Amino acid sequence: MGKHWSRLKRSLSRRWKEWRLPHGYERLGTRYGGWWVDTRAVGPQPLLIDCGLGEDISFPVAFLQRFADARVIGVDPNPRSLAYCRARCPSGMEILANAFWTTTGEPIVFHLPRTQDKLPQGADGVSGSLDPSHEYVEGGERIETKTVDLDSLLSRTGRTECDVLKLDVEGAEYALLDALIASGRIQAARQVLIEFHHGVTRHTSDETRRIVDSLAAAGFRLIHTESRNYIFRREFAR
Repeated sequence: MGKHWSRLKRSLSRRWKEWRLPHGYERLGTRYGGWWVDTRAVGPQPLLIDCGLGEDISFPVAFLQRFADARVIGVDPNPRSLAYCRARCPSGMEILANAFWTTTGEPIVFHLPRTQDKLPQGADGVSGSLDPSHEYVEGGERIETKTVDLDSLLSRTGRTECDVLKLDVEGAEYALLDALIASGRIQAARQVLIEFHHGVTRHTSDETRRIVDSLAAAGFRLIHTESRNYIFRREFAR
């Protein structure tokens, strides 16, 4: 009875938060891999830059289905994720075998997760990281990959901004966001969707709150949270 009541309370809390979302927000993708997007802030020929694909591309697939003339660039250095996503890649989506970072074209070490039998129960087995403190990568293998940054991805599309920037980069989001905010390049995204990894890396919830405050100071309003997933909108994106 206690477990059932706890699940019910979580479900009701989630539904209440979703009900309070501003008009225009739609959830694109599965419950596991989907994200909320402000459809009013998406322009013509919209661009999604999706960093950290894992083994669920329901979000970029739904983005392409929802918006006419949309384009997606997916970025992930994990060979297992790349094999999964490339086998299911829809028209309009390009997948790059790179690590999203503050530079482009530079070699960088990417830490692969341990084998599935050595991971905690429920772990997806594809959550590698640039951050060696991630609890899934200790004892795992390492590979070398090349970096790619926001400006080079925008140049690839001939765009000056993207409609949506999604970051599920397993702990690298802290250094990335610090750099993007400090340089002002975060302004090249209308909406920013972030999975924060405090607790499973060396980063703390206080660091997450600091990033949220820094984004607010840069003009990004925190619209919604789902566990570790945070939804931001640039305030002048209409």
